[in-house]
Amino acid sequence: MLPVVSIGISIAAILILLRYRVPIGLAMLAGCIISAVGGGLWGRPMLEVAGYTLSHPTTWELALTIAFVSALGRIMDRAGFLALLIDSLQKLVRDTRYIMIAIPSLVGMLMVPGGAIMSAPLVEEVGSREKMTPAQMTLTNLMYRHVWYLIFPLFPSMILAAQLAGVNPGIIVLFNLPLAALAFFITFFLIFRGRGRMENSRYEGLNGSALQSFLKAVSPMVTAIVLALLLGIYFPLAILAGLMLIFVYLWREEGYGLLSYLQLIFKSINWSIFLAIFPIMYFKDILDAGGGVEQVAVFFQDQGVPLPLLMVLVPFLGGFFTGSNTANIGISFPLFLPMFPEENYMIYVAFIYLTSVVGYLISPIHLCLILTREHFNCEIGGLYRYFLIPTGAIMGVALLMFMILS
Repeated sequence: MLPVVSIGISIAAILILLRYRVPIGLAMLAGCIISAVGGGLWGRPMLEVAGYTLSHPTTWELALTIAFVSALGRIMDRAGFLALLIDSLQKLVRDTRYIMIAIPSLVGMLMVPGGAIMSAPLVEEVGSREKMTPAQMTLTNLMYRHVWYLIFPLFPSMILAAQLAGVNPGIIVLFNLPLAALAFFITFFLIFRGRGRMENSRYEGLNGSALQSFLKAVSPMVTAIVLALLLGIYFPLAILAGLMLIFVYLWREEGYGLLSYLQLIFKSINWSIFLAIFPIMYFKDILDAGGGVEQVAVFFQDQGVPLPLLMVLVPFLGGFFTGSNTANIGISFPLFLPMFPEENYMIYVAFIYLTSVVGYLISPIHLCLILTREHFNCEIGGLYRYFLIPTGAIMGVALLMFMILS
């Protein structure tokens, strides 16, 4: 029983520490220590597990992937690719509604820090002209930025989930694709109901120059995705290839030096998330070594609590209370993965990832939600009246899909 209690205490400690803005890595490390003590791994066994975590190839593959992915978005922004992307998009798209959707989507996929507040003024520029309410503009900026968390394979949270579960990210994408489409169209209806096409004054038609600019702007991300997911290239190398493609552009157009570019990559890495990968993987290995997860499973079975209900509540509440999808996955996945049946393992993985995203998305301490709501001066009640419709629909349909497929 002690391991069960220690796991519960460790998760509670992580949630509390994250609530008070303690860095993810330190919060996870505290959880590791509590779980290790409760699982009888204090002392030398704890150090042995740490050595295993630090020496395991999966740990380093994940850490390097996260490091390069975080650098990719920042460098694309600093190199002007984001501005180029938005400018070319405004020339290629006739209907302003689709520009309002595309801007937060593309900024979100670039994973630019503070991206929600970056895209908000662009959404407001169009939305205010069309007399949209603050809640509608807030929903546009939030939903179309985060719906891609369900299906875009370069998000750190999806990479982390896939690596922890030992599955191809494409499995998660495949399950979530109809759910992302559902969220997309429901949100579109809520925002643009009763509005016809909005003419874009900057539209130039399908001209070669704008199309070339658009393809250039997205080429680093497309390169990384094709190499990693379609050709099976080692994930960190695939992301690094996208980074070096940017260097080629900068070298040819601006004479940018290789040493300066390598320094830029180093400065652009999100070191907080990179360092957090090690305690996240350590937490997983501590739970495996201590045997507490099996006791947790037996405990809930004895209480008559069905696993699907736990898979909805725990990751959802974890995302809701932490406001961090990466931290939530680092907590939930090591706890639940050993409980999943082998025959439907991938369905269970995809479903728990979905519930973690939804909890994070609607969290009142989710930084993007806070920044966007303040920018548009939107009341929280007015936002949630819109927000809960697409997110509720996602959860309902996902649960139905899970019941049918499993």
